[in-house]
Amino acid sequence: MIKAVDLKKSFNNPPLEILHGLNFQINDGSFVSVTGRSGSGKSTLLYCISTLDAPTSGQVFFDGQELGEMSSEDLHEFRNQKMGFIFQFHYLLPELNSLENVLMPARKTGRHLEKTERAKELLKIVGLEQKLDRLPRELSGGEQQRVAIARSLIMNPKYLFADEPTGNLDSANGELVMEILKSITRDGKTSVIYVTHDPDFAAMADHSIQLADGRIILDEIRGQTTPPR
Repeated sequence: MIKAVDLKKSFNNPPLEILHGLNFQINDGSFVSVTGRSGSGKSTLLYCISTLDAPTSGQVFFDGQELGEMSSEDLHEFRNQKMGFIFQFHYLLPELNSLENVLMPARKTGRHLEKTERAKELLKIVGLEQKLDRLPRELSGGEQQRVAIARSLIMNPKYLFADEPTGNLDSANGELVMEILKSITRDGKTSVIYVTHDPDFAAMADHSIQLADGRIILDEIRGQTTPPR
């Protein structure tokens, strides 16, 4: 479970506050959309709760553990073991094939050999079992993003964060990517939190968080709406 308490984020000097004291909770196994107009704070919120950026103030808890109390070494280990990340651009290494790219997070911890079969399984799940040895330049944009999804899952993360994962894809590939992401949550062990501007993809979520000017104006879990805050 993720819990944010009075989460604030400011930039520049004098400070410009982007997030204004947000409070919310994300249950395990949730498929969560974060929406809002450009500049509403969507990506900033995602980065703060995913440890890629530190909030200016407030607290973020994962399963009751407050991130601000972790040492940098513990936080790095937590990020590697418990989190996966998908971005609008796939960030695949151009000199590595699909299988090698998927195994990169495991290689960092010396576990790439034991994870090889899992990597092949993940590439099969995303429909690329016939393209294990293809370099990124030999794949379409949708295929490259699917390799990135497989890579994000190689360490079996409990939390998967995606920032506009369909932003560079056509509608057909975008729908395929979103269906893959939603399927990840069905075992109840992984939560997927994704930023999107597409209303159809936002509607796929079972938990919707909508921002306006850095404030939550909607926090809805399958029809159960909590007051804006």
